[in-house]
Amino acid sequence: MWSVPRPELSVRAVYQSCIRNAHPKTKTRLAGLEDSVTDAARRFEEAAVAAALHTLADLKDQPTDGTTRTELTKNYTQRMVRRGTAGRAHYDQIKASAPLGRCPLCGHRLVETIDHQLPKQSYPLLAVVPTNLVPACRSCNTIKGEIVPVSAAEQTLHPYFDDLGDQQWLHARVHEVAPAVVQFLVDPPTQWDQVLADRVRRHFRIFQLAELYGAQAAEETAALRYYLRGKDASVLSAHLQETADSWFHVDRNHWKAAMYQALAKSDWYINGGFEKV
Repeated sequence: MWSVPRPELSVRAVYQSCIRNAHPKTKTRLAGLEDSVTDAARRFEEAAVAAALHTLADLKDQPTDGTTRTELTKNYTQRMVRRGTAGRAHYDQIKASAPLGRCPLCGHRLVETIDHQLPKQSYPLLAVVPTNLVPACRSCNTIKGEIVPVSAAEQTLHPYFDDLGDQQWLHARVHEVAPAVVQFLVDPPTQWDQVLADRVRRHFRIFQLAELYGAQAAEETAALRYYLRGKDASVLSAHLQETADSWFHVDRNHWKAAMYQALAKSDWYINGGFEKV
């Protein structure tokens, strides 16, 4: 997961933009919820900082009126996502905020859409709250779906509030039997608390990152096989480690960094195992 700067957007300003073009009666009803939306946003941000989004279960029942809940979700689907609406500029700003245009949830695919950290159907008051909106690839958005955490350990990582820094938690190992494959796993630093370790493991599992990175590694090692042929083992080992170090400078938890690190440590791979990919 990549960290992303929090959107520098006013909750009230975004909400007011989204309701601006609503039907007059709907606009009046939604305007009456402005304080409720801003209060829900405040609570969301406080809970996100404390990794306690599961404590916001009471917000799922607000508001109780079905028609109003539907109109709140339409603030996103019809008055923010839709091109030509007043809220679209905010959508585009959030979508463009991911470094290198890369999905912060998987750290691999390109941003194509926006994901709700807490789903809009369950939490309509948060439907257009900027800190609840995360730039994402379509696959990650679809995979996550309507998941709602019921405990601290079940919360997936939030790119605005969870900064894992330069600590390596993504590792890989070489399956040293033909056909050789690279397997990815989470191995949290010992100084992490148990909740953070559990959250990273859950994030890794929910977004199916082992499968995603494994598929990419298979393609990478297939091409690498031809490059490594005929090279001395010491030269080969140095090349793999230098490549790992280069990727570590890009991202301490990039799948290529973990893969090349594992390859460099595998005597089996270096001494001919690369031919068995």
